[in-house]
Amino acid sequence: MEKPAKSDYTALGALGSLIGSFETHKTYAALVATAMQEISSMEPKARHLWECGTYLELDGEGRLIKSNLCRERWCPLCQWRRSLRVYGQVQQMLSWLTPQKYKYLHLVLTVPNCHGDDLKTLCDWLYRRSTAMFSDRLYSRRDQLATLAHCKRSFRGIVRALEVTYNSDTDLYHPHLHCLIAVKPSYFNNPADYFSQQKLSVLWTGYAAPSFGMKDGDLFVLHVRRVKDSERDNAVAEVAKYAVKPFHCDLDIDGYKHILPVLNRALAGRRMLQLYGVFADAARALKIDLNDDDEQGAGDGDTRKFSFIKGKYREVTK
Repeated sequence: MEKPAKSDYTALGALGSLIGSFETHKTYAALVATAMQEISSMEPKARHLWECGTYLELDGEGRLIKSNLCRERWCPLCQWRRSLRVYGQVQQMLSWLTPQKYKYLHLVLTVPNCHGDDLKTLCDWLYRRSTAMFSDRLYSRRDQLATLAHCKRSFRGIVRALEVTYNSDTDLYHPHLHCLIAVKPSYFNNPADYFSQQKLSVLWTGYAAPSFGMKDGDLFVLHVRRVKDSERDNAVAEVAKYAVKPFHCDLDIDGYKHILPVLNRALAGRRMLQLYGVFADAARALKIDLNDDDEQGAGDGDTRKFSFIKGKYREVTK
């Protein structure tokens, strides 16, 4: 399945670039819908994707005022829009937290890859284990690893986001968590609070390695790094991006038919983003709900309207 090229809307300037992105993702949605309509359990969702985004109304700054977006989890157009919205919302929270002078970490928690039949169970496990780790409930006080477990004290706030990737060569899925973590400025100079990558890996893996077919003492892959001020936008983008991108897997129709039911069983109804600590405080203060898909607002002044006709967005002039 060949990926569509972006359309040329140079005459519309910046607005045209946005319309071109809408068109690209609308065409991706058609690719996914083609596969979904051949899966009996997902055929109704396929119809939603076909009908999604056929009408757009944008204000002069490119904000979406009205549309008929379907908001289905597997819709490339809706997930693209959601990732942009979440990116902006997390940036708002960071701005709200600026007076507290927090520093930030980007933490990626992984587990060994799994087959499709195990994906839902492994995603559940990821959520439970990371929640227990962040709340210092992963080990009992009598356990020797309990001395390492002080995430609740060290991590003042967390944005946790699930991502699932797929390897068509091995037919394995890779669920993992991207976490943006707020820490006090003293974190890096305070041995009592600081977590090295090795310490976090030991804490995260614990005694779980043998249950994944690994040797006792082997550690799960874990990445953690300090987010420099110049890198903050990239770190926010990691937690705001799509949870899964089936339309970027470069599969044929049979391939999409294979992975979509697996992803749907594992991720249906699941909250992909969770907030802890100061991020949750910021969201409440700013009245932000990262899982709310309603992005339409009231427009001021003139707007421009577009309809999707024969594979292109065309401006409605009357």
